[in-house]
Amino acid sequence: MARKPRSNKNEDRFTKEIRQIRNLLILIARKVGATADEVDYATRMGAANIRAMFPVKRGKKQARRATQP
Repeated sequence: MARKPRSNKNEDRFTKEIRQIRNLLILIARKVGATADEVDYATRMGAANIRAMFPVKRGKKQARRATQP
């Protein structure tokens, strides 16, 4: 019976931190206006996955009315 190699805790922690950094960068990109398709092109994660992980509400912006003196 083949044994599964033991995973190193430091490698697991490193991998987790790298994922967190990637997710933070994706979130920042989405907040400044990048589309899920653009992020998918850069990361190859899949646009649907990106939209599900980082939903960004897009809607009509309301114009502020100028106050009259």
